[in-house]
Amino acid sequence: MTPRRTVVYGAFKGMGDLLCAVPAIVWELNQGSSVVLLVFPQLPREFLELIDFGPHRAALRISVLPQPARFGNMRRFLAQMSHLTPAFVWLSPHSPAAAASWRIPLLLAAVRRLYWPGAVLGGAESEPLSRFFDVRVPVDRGLPFAEREWSGYSTLRNIAHPSPPPARLRESIMRSRSEPPIHDLLIHPGAGAPNRRWPLEHFSRLVSLIPGRYRIGVVALPDDAAAMRRVLPADRPIHFCSGSLEEAIRALGRSRVALTMDSGPMFFSRALGVPTVSLFGASDPANVIGYASSVVPLYEKGCPCQPCGSPRCSQRSVICMESIGPAAVAARVLELLRLAGAADGGVPEPARRAMPAE
Repeated sequence: MTPRRTVVYGAFKGMGDLLCAVPAIVWELNQGSSVVLLVFPQLPREFLELIDFGPHRAALRISVLPQPARFGNMRRFLAQMSHLTPAFVWLSPHSPAAAASWRIPLLLAAVRRLYWPGAVLGGAESEPLSRFFDVRVPVDRGLPFAEREWSGYSTLRNIAHPSPPPARLRESIMRSRSEPPIHDLLIHPGAGAPNRRWPLEHFSRLVSLIPGRYRIGVVALPDDAAAMRRVLPADRPIHFCSGSLEEAIRALGRSRVALTMDSGPMFFSRALGVPTVSLFGASDPANVIGYASSVVPLYEKGCPCQPCGSPRCSQRSVICMESIGPAAVAARVLELLRLAGAADGGVPEPARRAMPAE
């Protein structure tokens, strides 16, 4: 049997970033390649098992980047890399230009020099230290993540398809969308960076603006869930979802409408086709998710520093998120709820059937 060509692909820290790269990864697997994904330690390994990588999933391997870059971590990483003989190495261009780091290009260039003399190292020409690349690809960083990823990789690999096929989660998760809805509105308040979060007090006002006939749920990490419990109205039945990442994604699938931040669950909603309102402040949604999907971004550009694309806010408070008013969010949510009710042939079930708050 002819050995598979190896492609090293990375590096991914966020779940949304990786989900947007899935079409290119699946294309490579379908070409008979073995793909090694470079991921940061904070990326949940469980998430990788929830993605549909197609029939050649067994040819996909994971390698964790050395973070922090201590001697022991670096030695283990280099030992893993020394056993690879990749034909291509691709640096994903998902980071905004302002947040792109020079560390990963430098690391991959050093590894290529040490162990992969026959590999072609490619990436966006706008990447820091792109002078070390063998192939510098023009990438429009103003495109949404998925289109940006596909346009860059398809240029490197001469793929004829002009647009990426949709990324899919595992079939058993995709089926959750056809099951009866548990929530009319499911809220995910978390985000990977503090400046992508909506102020907690806004959620309280939002819930008070949603009529009582709608069933509301919250899916969040334990600390975020505890904070939400403290601020949400005590007289409103709220179902708090807890459990694994898979259970959280299934809960999204069984919701009529979702409310998320600019975070991983927004990308899960898009993959599942869940009508979703997503709140943006530091990033322009046109450069992240686009507008041609089930996700309705809410973005109010009122600060001169917007969009900064940075994980850290330079202001005394996160004005870009604070300025998104609960009334505006409620109006978008209620609009989607009305459409969801019409699509289902009636209004959503009343709150008397809501799952009790835990």
